[in-house]
Amino acid sequence: MHDLQIVKEVPGLYGTLKVDEKIIQKIWAEQNFNQIGLQTESGEKLKVLSPGTWNKSEEGPDFKNAHLLLNSKETWGDIEIHFQSEDWLNHRHNEDANYNRVILHVTLFPSKKKARQTKTKAEKVIPIFPLLQYLTQSLEELLEAQAIETLAGYKSKLPINLQAPEILSEIKAQNYQSAQDRWLQKKSFARKRLDHENLEEVFHQSFLEVLGYKRNRLPMNQLAQAFPTSYWKDAKANAKKAFESTCNWKIRGLRPANHPYIRLKQYAQLWEKNARWIESLLQLNIPVRQSRKENDRKSLQLSKLNKEWKNDILGGVWGGTRINTLWIDACLPLLSEINQVDYFETWFYWYAGDFPRILFKISQNAKIAGHSPKEPFSNGTLQGVLGYCIENQIFG
Repeated sequence: MHDLQIVKEVPGLYGTLKVDEKIIQKIWAEQNFNQIGLQTESGEKLKVLSPGTWNKSEEGPDFKNAHLLLNSKETWGDIEIHFQSEDWLNHRHNEDANYNRVILHVTLFPSKKKARQTKTKAEKVIPIFPLLQYLTQSLEELLEAQAIETLAGYKSKLPINLQAPEILSEIKAQNYQSAQDRWLQKKSFARKRLDHENLEEVFHQSFLEVLGYKRNRLPMNQLAQAFPTSYWKDAKANAKKAFESTCNWKIRGLRPANHPYIRLKQYAQLWEKNARWIESLLQLNIPVRQSRKENDRKSLQLSKLNKEWKNDILGGVWGGTRINTLWIDACLPLLSEINQVDYFETWFYWYAGDFPRILFKISQNAKIAGHSPKEPFSNGTLQGVLGYCIENQIFG
């Protein structure tokens, strides 16, 4: 029969993570991974023409009627998703005729060396395709995206498992540490990127990914690689050409201001106004805390720094909360790793970026921020609440 909800603990940057198999299924359904140079474990070239229909209720494989190219040969059939290849046997799919039409076994992790082949009850060998190496995000980032998407669905009332006073007290007690954990994760992501890419291209790619929002992060990542900084430095850089080069944009339901073409036009304006914006970033004087008693926006001179960031570096191209997200997600962790200076306090007390409104409500109800004029919302307080929600699977 169709698998019940499966949650496993998998290795992350700072210990194990609880990951729901549905998240891996969602990645496949949305084809939210790098599509270039796909190969199965047995070396077959793979192209996904259609991921199939997500089977959320019936018995049998996770996706029905997929359409693939395997070594340039068209193949139609079903897809099964697991964490590891051995789950096929553990779930006894090899004994179930419902799985005889499976043409690809998608796993998160690559197979262990001594793992047995995936076979149907009819003894047909099924290719295994490990997703992990093709993901453009870490597992932590995937969990974050899932949590934000779910939390954004709560319009007014708190999720039932966040209404108890003792839970709100726990959220408050853990807030600062949860925020620190998320900061360390973001710095680790930044270091990984810097170790594998040119510094200028890392800023370029990170910037465009944030401008893509959750929905268009992957196409923005692919566009950033196809149109590197050298393209945007050219006075003839054409945002429309870059936009039209990519066909997998997710446009439905987007606010007009968030349309990827609008964001690319703004990005082109940035290069026109300040072609040395990355160099300007690297030369920024970012204050650090002088005393544990002086950790707030005033002592860290965040108002002054924010004006430099918004006007001198970005030339006033953007405003609103997006400009804060660009700073706290795309830039500050990178600058911290490049300069080898811990900018956690600046990151924590920075102005709130793009967060679901429910996180503000949780923070306010837990008396972390927003319940008095002296306790304004900040990036760090909201990041801490989000970290608690992810760790405790409140969206499960």
